[in-house]
Amino acid sequence: MAESPYPEGLLDLVGDKIVVLDEGGIYRYLNASVADMLGFQPDELVGTDAFALIHPDDEKRLREAFARIVNGDRGSEEPLEYRYRTAAGGWLWLRTTVYPPGETAVDGYVLTSRDITAEVESQRRLETIASVSDDVFWMFSPGWDELLFVNGAVEVVFDVPISTLKRRPQSFLDAVHPDDRPYVEQAMERLSNGESTLIDYRLGSADGTTKWVRVPGEPVTENGEIVAVTGFARDVTDEYRRERQLAVMDNLLRHTIRNDMNIVDGTAERIADAVDAAAAFDSETGDDRIDRDALVALGGELREHAATIRRIASDLLTTAEKQRGVIDLLRQRGSPRAVEVAPVVEEALGMVVDGCDESIDVTYREPTDGEGPTENGSGSGGENAGWMASGESTAGEPRDDGETRPRVSVSYPPNARAFTHPEIDYAIAELVDNALEHAESTPRVRIDVHATDETIEVSIRDNCPPIPVEERYVITDRWEMDDLRHTGGMGLWLVYWVANRSGGDLTFDTHADGNVVTLSVPNANRDGSAEESRGASPSNGSETAVGGSTTLVRTDGSAPSESERRDSVAEGREDGD
Repeated sequence: MAESPYPEGLLDLVGDKIVVLDEGGIYRYLNASVADMLGFQPDELVGTDAFALIHPDDEKRLREAFARIVNGDRGSEEPLEYRYRTAAGGWLWLRTTVYPPGETAVDGYVLTSRDITAEVESQRRLETIASVSDDVFWMFSPGWDELLFVNGAVEVVFDVPISTLKRRPQSFLDAVHPDDRPYVEQAMERLSNGESTLIDYRLGSADGTTKWVRVPGEPVTENGEIVAVTGFARDVTDEYRRERQLAVMDNLLRHTIRNDMNIVDGTAERIADAVDAAAAFDSETGDDRIDRDALVALGGELREHAATIRRIASDLLTTAEKQRGVIDLLRQRGSPRAVEVAPVVEEALGMVVDGCDESIDVTYREPTDGEGPTENGSGSGGENAGWMASGESTAGEPRDDGETRPRVSVSYPPNARAFTHPEIDYAIAELVDNALEHAESTPRVRIDVHATDETIEVSIRDNCPPIPVEERYVITDRWEMDDLRHTGGMGLWLVYWVANRSGGDLTFDTHADGNVVTLSVPNANRDGSAEESRGASPSNGSETAVGGSTTLVRTDGSAPSESERRDSVAEGREDGD
């Protein structure tokens, strides 16, 4: 064995590998731990190139690092991690610290190495798990001034590159909602002081899209000292949205019940007053003689009040059924799936026809070039002027009593397939029902299904008064619903959340002569076969009328960016040309 610069017995008791290299990287001394760690006897390696046993993928990096230390360009405080070959032909991970002669008074470079194979393998397993997880796994130094570990999910959830976090470990705070940042910073301080934490907070700007994250954190201690803080962040936006949506349903139902029961109570009071004041019995004669004319008048009045009560009761039952349907939808954990569009539209039409008190004319239009909801879709030609294409009269066909009956015009490509929540048929039926219910003149409804490479767009055009802006904003989560600002459109909530659960969008386009509500969901033929569906109806797209009022909304409740608004307007102008 080479001559030891220190008492040999003491060095051999050390579990770490301790060696001395000359400036060329040649072994001059190795302690006895080398045999236990690598399987080589120290004398076997003295005089050999220490870098010859380094893994080929690490050798160049280690030689360059050692050369910088020899030249005085790199400090010894930075440990080196690399793989080293054993006598049996295997590989160990070593963490090595290099001490120049000026720090040890030894004629050579002292290297202390520790076997970190188990640590590296454990970290590799963690990295493998973290790499496929949607949660953000993180570890920082106790002072939050050094990033020790983070997985790639941070770039999706926090929208911050890992490289930026390495340079500025607290840059993730830039993604925190301004109102929640003090709360987050307090939790960080508690973690640094050794407390466990569990907080929920928002990411995003005050006026843009926000998401909720749930972040448990734990301090890491060694020998009573905090050496790191760690935890994970999970996107819980869907949970918060679902809770809010259920709260909205509760608020909406309570508001509806309160208003309707006020009507029932008032009607019952009018019935009682009418009976008390009735002249059906002439009390002055004393012989309980019946005034038949007054009795007929009383009966007519009571029938009218009873009809009001029956109507309110029917509306309440319908509202309760729709609320149950929405709540069931929100509670479902199922994923969207591919569905054929044609049967879905037919099923929706069947629901509408079966539920309508009067007959409806349903006509079909072949998808043809140049036909779409934007053709003659807006302008000054009157309430219904021109928008019902293919020569269809806006007056409808007369019934026996001389009145006109509702008409629904339908067009869809035969081979379109949507990737959507199964309740899309209910959503389409609700849009058509709303159009029939709120028309102030004879209802005219046009259904157009358009397939693009990415989406299936179902547009429902009506001749109803414009949907108020507060109705649109409340439905799309952009305003809070309260007692002063609310919407009774339970069906529109269902439509919105079908789009939401399907990863789609809901568009409201209002005009003086009606509305176009477009439900967009992903195209199930996005692999390229959508071309067949799209070719069947090249221009059956959703309308963005020039001069109209268009509200494009994302189903996360946020408003679109300015560029998206410009694109939407530009597309509408192109369609109208």
